[in-house]
Amino acid sequence: MENPSPNFRQTPNSQQIPVEIVGSSTFGRYKKISSSYTQNMFISDDWLVGFAGYKKAINAQAPAQGRGLFKSTRGNIMIAVYSSKVYRIDENLNVTEYSGTLATESGEVFMDENLNNQICIVDGVNAYIINHSLPPVLTVQTGGPLGSTLIPNYVCFHDTFFLIGNGDTTGNGAKWYAYSYASPTTISQTTELALQTKPDYAIAVKAIPSQADQVLVFGTTVCEIHTHIGGTQNYRRNSTVNVDFGCLSVSTIASSDQYIAWLGVNQANAPVIMVYHGQSAISISTDGIDYLLGQLEYPEQSTALFYRQDGHLFYQLTFFNQEDNVTILYDFDEKKFFHLTDQFEAYHPARQTAYFNQKSYFISLKNGAIYETNTDITVYDENVVPATSTEYDSSLVYEIPRTRITDNIRRADSARFIVNSLVFTLAQGDDPLVAGLSIASAYPDNLITEDNFDPSNDDIISQSGQLMVAQVNTSPITPYSPLPYAIPTTLVYRPRVDLSISKDGGYTYSNTVSRLLNPIGNRQNIITYNNLGRCNDLVLKFRFWGKGSLIVNNGLLDTY
Repeated sequence: MENPSPNFRQTPNSQQIPVEIVGSSTFGRYKKISSSYTQNMFISDDWLVGFAGYKKAINAQAPAQGRGLFKSTRGNIMIAVYSSKVYRIDENLNVTEYSGTLATESGEVFMDENLNNQICIVDGVNAYIINHSLPPVLTVQTGGPLGSTLIPNYVCFHDTFFLIGNGDTTGNGAKWYAYSYASPTTISQTTELALQTKPDYAIAVKAIPSQADQVLVFGTTVCEIHTHIGGTQNYRRNSTVNVDFGCLSVSTIASSDQYIAWLGVNQANAPVIMVYHGQSAISISTDGIDYLLGQLEYPEQSTALFYRQDGHLFYQLTFFNQEDNVTILYDFDEKKFFHLTDQFEAYHPARQTAYFNQKSYFISLKNGAIYETNTDITVYDENVVPATSTEYDSSLVYEIPRTRITDNIRRADSARFIVNSLVFTLAQGDDPLVAGLSIASAYPDNLITEDNFDPSNDDIISQSGQLMVAQVNTSPITPYSPLPYAIPTTLVYRPRVDLSISKDGGYTYSNTVSRLLNPIGNRQNIITYNNLGRCNDLVLKFRFWGKGSLIVNNGLLDTY
């Protein structure tokens, strides 16, 4: 076999083993089965690339979680909910507060709009109407069964009606309702319907994509399909089919142009991820994902959304209780799972999304701010001002922690083997923040040590006369000054790849060995590691650090 690189060490009579760096989170129930895990990356055209970063676009209007974000197509505005307040956001991202407050201050809210300029908001206690063609006033709805047999739990617009799911957990909880326009600021009950297949609660109703007259009515253990037929009855249940999974959390219900997805559960099963498509519903969870869901302490404290990025459709599911603290992502195009995190490797903050003025936004679970997100943003940026502003704070720009753990690498006969070298392709030399001159001038012929110097103005010189500099110190740098050099406060920014290996199937890992990536313009793209040692069950753990884009391909092991 011809060497892919002059740096690739190929031992005579050795065996080359492909390494699947381009992969997803397909971990098994046990690490011995599979350790495969991918964080903040996804697969695009057979390469592994970075998932979208985000940048703060609007500061939180209240010191609380973001509760909901909705884009009004007819009004060309966004509606955001923080604490008990509702806000209108125009095309210039100017924010106007609505008069009136919600009855609640926490928990997710749900919104939809009708053909009469009305947006209905439900918060699990009341239903509210705002009219985007009128002054910004929030009107509580009190007509019909609202507040008695109907506790508005979810809202969806369908065939001229607001369909409202019921949060009542008494004997009336099986009822759900269709409401229609009554006046510019009110709606009135048109029809009372009921979930019939099982003794259950009708907690939500969702229009089925691409099926104009049909809706999916969610219970806690079952779902029914109802069809809009008009007349006094309005909707009729499909008596020949139902879905034998209900919904554990209405906040996990999300739909796209083809699918409805939700966190499903019934009397006999732990939570699974369900998808309704066409005329049927299936579970898309894998063994590893099902095991993860089964270990959750508070699965009802969750939220989900659909998000389209670079031609891929993603379902993003977050469990935000600190005991669970995880976000998983399903790519409908690749049919694979991935993991997402924030800069601290906790759950991803997105709650609800809106595509507004040709940009994608989400409202944050963590701080209530609204963020712009796309793959051209390759960092997590907490600045609301542009980078050219004098108020821009570079310390609020965070690298996205990207991790790839490969599947277990074993011989078919389980025999031991020695890894002579590893080589893989990674795009580099495109990060404008890394210039060769800046690297050379900041650290001329220096060695780096993790130890701090005490006192801080001491210098440590190697036997060959090179200065050792600490990663953290308080002295300023004076490039090219005579020895002794002053010690820099922090390391100059330099993207890198970290590799640690496991020889016991992914249970424990070695120390980390880093490869610094090239400055801009130097695009040599081969990364090589040598002498990985002897093993019979090898797992490779890569960490990719940097503020630029990430594009990485599969690798090759030379073994004997």
